[in-house]
Amino acid sequence: MKFDVRTEAWIPVRTVKGEEKMVGLLELFQEAHCFQDIDGDTPMETYSLYRFLATFLMTVFRPETWEDKNELLSAGCFDMEKIKAYIGRCENKGISFDIFDVKRPFMQAVPDESLDTEKKIKYVAVLDSTRASGHNAIHFDHNLENTVWLGPAEAFREMLTAQIFCTAMTGGYPSNVNGVPPLFFLPQGNNLFETLVLAMSEVDEDEKIAGLPLWESNFEIVPQQEVTKTTQLYGMFFPSRRIRLIEQDGLVQQVYYQPGLHFTGFAAWNDPHVAYRPGKDNTFFSIKPSTDKEPWRNIKSISEYYDSGSIPKVVDDFYKIRKECGFSSMPVQIFGVVTSNAAYLDTQGGLLRLDARILGDEKRRAYAVTYIDMAEKVGYVLAKTLNKVISPDKSKRGNGDVSQYLHQYYMGCENNFYKVLQDLAVCDNLEKENELLAEWRSFLQETAVNIVQEFEMRYCFQAADLIRAQQEKKFFFTSIKKILGEER
Repeated sequence: MKFDVRTEAWIPVRTVKGEEKMVGLLELFQEAHCFQDIDGDTPMETYSLYRFLATFLMTVFRPETWEDKNELLSAGCFDMEKIKAYIGRCENKGISFDIFDVKRPFMQAVPDESLDTEKKIKYVAVLDSTRASGHNAIHFDHNLENTVWLGPAEAFREMLTAQIFCTAMTGGYPSNVNGVPPLFFLPQGNNLFETLVLAMSEVDEDEKIAGLPLWESNFEIVPQQEVTKTTQLYGMFFPSRRIRLIEQDGLVQQVYYQPGLHFTGFAAWNDPHVAYRPGKDNTFFSIKPSTDKEPWRNIKSISEYYDSGSIPKVVDDFYKIRKECGFSSMPVQIFGVVTSNAAYLDTQGGLLRLDARILGDEKRRAYAVTYIDMAEKVGYVLAKTLNKVISPDKSKRGNGDVSQYLHQYYMGCENNFYKVLQDLAVCDNLEKENELLAEWRSFLQETAVNIVQEFEMRYCFQAADLIRAQQEKKFFFTSIKKILGEER
């Protein structure tokens, strides 16, 4: 069987009219300005598709500066002649776009009988963290792994996702170039064409630095071979897993699956879609998703370490492009998966509503950091108080409710935060900025107090409970008064 990614329908998109459609690579590039976005089954799959498409376009157009990206945007659609010419060059080099090609399957390990043995065959469910497979957590699908059969389109999408979001596992399975999967940041355009251009990173004019993408490279994927440094294009889809799909009657039930290349040069890799922040030894590390932290709160790190170059490169380019065009709105998508060792605990997806007027102004960025810092300090005290109100001992009674109420608190903070930022963006004097800060303090106090009172009414009925609640409320009021009364 042949499945050519250029013409076969395998990429799920949503049109600007809201209709769902499955398209091939060429149709997507041809009609990208008519599509709204990628519509994957999970945030992980959606991001992996964006990353693959962006890498492909980076290889074709090779923008060297953000101005080059802005020029691409001004065209309004992709130059299909350039794309087809690049594909022709690939074909002349013997590169196949067929995912079942017997000699060089697209985006997969080249067949090697000495490496691809029967012992390395696993069920295709191993590619999908949302299905039952081995010891993986099950999120959505409860079918046994040996009953799962996937069509070529879905199997290929899962393979891309497995490469980007793989984690270090026992048996010599390494993580990807970012270590534990980080939060990925992706600017959102008015349509899919704009989003894909904005997702592209500059490609260095030096071919040795730029390198070749996975599908062009002849570098052999040797299980557990240590790699200390990678090039720009190869690193975008670094093969930390050696994978090859096995076709059977037009479907995929099994795959060759084993450890891929072992990347160790984390300090040298700067991912264009990832945000960084300094650690204790002043080395920067990528921001990871957490079940205890809502994605919008990462605006604090982006704002606080903006001048140190920790902002994702594509977001920095987005800022420059928006500023050049005279626009302030900067919607940025976030994709992530929360992991614990090799287990996937939760997926995250969201939208940051950044503002170029704030991102480009040091003083306004400082205010944004202050707003979130206050919210987090109050949130910490709130969580501590709720846990003590709900139970005086170390029992786990009501822990789920504490998390639920804390999430409710941060949801309220997020909505109000963006409203305050709108006013902050147009402030032109210190007095108005201080008024906004006072309003934010008042909002945090009122929101947190209401939650504590509601919690008390729900859980405290006996005299001992009421006495304990009153004691904890004294601690709470004293703590938040100190937090909100601190000078900026």
